[in-house]
Amino acid sequence: MRILTLHSDYIKFAPTKPAMKGVKDVKKEETEVKECLVVLTAVEKEDEKAIECSANLLAEEIINISKDVKTENIVLYPYAHLSSDLASPKNATKIMEEAEKQLKKAKLNVVKAPFGWYKKFELACKGHPMAELSRELIAEAEKTKKERKEGSEFAEFIAVDEKGKEYKIDPKNINACKIWDQKGPAYDRLKQFIKNEISKKQGGKEPKHIEYMRKLELVDYCDVSEPGHFKWYPKGVLIKRLLLQYARDLALKWGASEMSNPLLIKGGENTVGELMGEFHERDYKVDGGRGIGFLRYASDPLGFPFMQKVRFTYKQTPLKVYEEATCFRNEQAGEVSGLKRVRNFLMTDMHAACSSDKEAMEEYKILCLKFGELMNNIIAKGRWVLGWEGTIDFYNKNKKYLIEIGKELKVPAFFKLSKGMSHYYAIKNEYQTILEDNSNIQVSTVQWDVKDGKRFDIGYIGKDGKKHPCPVIIHASSFGSIERTLCSILENVAIDEKAGKPTMLPLWLSPTQIRVIPVSTEKHLKIAEKIAEELEKENIRVDIDDNEETVGKRIKNSEEDWVPYTLVVGDKETKSDKIMVRIKEINEEKEMTKQNLVKEIKKKTENTPFLPLPLPKLLSKRPIFVG
Repeated sequence: MRILTLHSDYIKFAPTKPAMKGVKDVKKEETEVKECLVVLTAVEKEDEKAIECSANLLAEEIINISKDVKTENIVLYPYAHLSSDLASPKNATKIMEEAEKQLKKAKLNVVKAPFGWYKKFELACKGHPMAELSRELIAEAEKTKKERKEGSEFAEFIAVDEKGKEYKIDPKNINACKIWDQKGPAYDRLKQFIKNEISKKQGGKEPKHIEYMRKLELVDYCDVSEPGHFKWYPKGVLIKRLLLQYARDLALKWGASEMSNPLLIKGGENTVGELMGEFHERDYKVDGGRGIGFLRYASDPLGFPFMQKVRFTYKQTPLKVYEEATCFRNEQAGEVSGLKRVRNFLMTDMHAACSSDKEAMEEYKILCLKFGELMNNIIAKGRWVLGWEGTIDFYNKNKKYLIEIGKELKVPAFFKLSKGMSHYYAIKNEYQTILEDNSNIQVSTVQWDVKDGKRFDIGYIGKDGKKHPCPVIIHASSFGSIERTLCSILENVAIDEKAGKPTMLPLWLSPTQIRVIPVSTEKHLKIAEKIAEELEKENIRVDIDDNEETVGKRIKNSEEDWVPYTLVVGDKETKSDKIMVRIKEINEEKEMTKQNLVKEIKKKTENTPFLPLPLPKLLSKRPIFVG
């Protein structure tokens, strides 16, 4: 399929006469659409092999271009002149009509020019760089359909309060549950989470983090890649690496050994294919001329064959491994949404192959508590919910153990339980955060896998000298994706902003932790550089605003850059160890010694990783990444 999109002030068109036999009769009147994206479209023969996929691809491309040019008005305009290899009118119409449905689902206003008619038209194309874009869209011919297994539908819903008391949830009347007699933010979040999980309706507006990620020059869309794949600017790369270091430190302290595996899975791997079938995810197919392969959707399909080859004994269980896994999921058109739902992401994954249920219970609980600390330290203290999903049988047999984990984490929880297993796990939990638009996303998860030890022949040598399959493999993703984690952090900032609180990242993740502003760049730059150098020696990221602007303007810029600490230095600071510090978190200015400032920052960033400044220290030396 070939398309030409024109961001236009207006288009006027009117049918004149049929271009082929059998076309639907239409009124020969002029239609005008203002401030619109005109999509001239030629559906080709190749698209007929995958009608649904072609429609998805067309809709997806239009949705993403419409976001870039900031218009909600779409004109679908059949335009045969873009190709000499056209699809049949019947199939071309099907594809256009299906794409139209998806665009309307995405809340876009769609006008469709009549198919099979000659038309006169007039339009005024805008003159910006993205006003005229041409695309060639090629869809996959096959789509893998994966159905949930019979008996896997959720049959019981249970809420548990912070003290461990159970409450049955009626999915048709959530508000009637007595757990809501307890008041407070934790129960407000739990109620929103339960409503989201049962209704499956979330959000509806553009997530706030998209504005932030571009404003702060962290992450951005990539014009030359497929939607759902992002480019990272230097500040974003710094945050990504700090999060990865946090996850790596957590995994290594837990006792894991780090590994790394390929991205590609051969199409003929039956055991891996069985696992992928249970996961119910959208496959990313590739063809390098040696048959169809799949880009991995998680670390498991390659991590388990890795563990399969490892020789270990009962003295070395649980076998613990860690991987930073680049993953791919072929999400449908209209579903990719900023960093909330992407097609390419980085997961930090941990596995423990256990020799017994007792051993698995110990490791499972340890990881649950570690991830509770992670949520409090990185996302927002106490501002998250605990969701569970598993079988009724596992819950009933292990109820006391599962509820105790929630009590130790000091959060209420929600259990969705089914009669049978749809995946490889008997139970899993998810550390979910509620976003600014009241939708929710998962940051971390711990899963109890009862299938893959046997399926992949992952086992240990027992005291009898024989190999025994591991009855449980613990899966634990500290960050289900770095992208979603950053999304969650930024969305929690949006919640703070709505409440009138300062907009800022966690101090240890802030690209600049201290900004020094010399009153006069000629007179005070040297003292600013001296102070910055002293602070840098303490592993603090410091930059200097040496731009030729007023002090007030530079202070405002520091605020808008979310810099936690701002120092204005002049004559006084050349003679004294004390400096005036503007502290964003409390929106106050305090006089402090450099030693006390360092002590405060060290305390707030204790037990977190550090990396140096990702950009030149002097702001005058920095390029602008987002126009």
